[in-house]
Amino acid sequence: MNIQSFTFLLFLIYLLSSCSSGKIISTTSVENFNINNYQSFDFYQTELNIDEMPEFEKRVDWIKEAIEEKFKEYGLEKDSSSPELLVNIGIVLEEKIQTRETDLRSDPPTYIGQRRYHWEVEEVEVGRYNEGAFTLDLVNAKSQKLLWQGVAEGIVSTNDKQAYKNLKEGTQKLLSDLDQ
Repeated sequence: MNIQSFTFLLFLIYLLSSCSSGKIISTTSVENFNINNYQSFDFYQTELNIDEMPEFEKRVDWIKEAIEEKFKEYGLEKDSSSPELLVNIGIVLEEKIQTRETDLRSDPPTYIGQRRYHWEVEEVEVGRYNEGAFTLDLVNAKSQKLLWQGVAEGIVSTNDKQAYKNLKEGTQKLLSDLDQ
């Protein structure tokens, strides 16, 4: 993996982990999947070395912490040696532009010294923000088959305290689909 891809991935993780608790887009599972039939889990191991960038490591840890807390409610324990379930975390981030329409009351025409001038309604940029999508995949460790997938999206917050809160709530909301 080249350094640009690595840096971009870390940037996405950093920003997405700040997302508002957002909304659940979809959850799907294989027939008869029940989280209570499993006792252990672990996260997919990647070759990314984020230890060198503590600001990104913190955000990734928040994601994992939220998942671990929810899985403990289901009776699952983290087991790195022989987990029954593997958790894959996917992140996508998109920059959005917030606009408003011009209005005669707030944007009146001004005289510019010519007779032939006009005023028209147009879209004006008022801000930019990031919207992120967060995907969780639960995979059977032995068969490597996807058992469950959940997708949520939300607005990114740059405030660490708010990001932590939103991340916890969003993960709880997404994984609550596993409740039987």
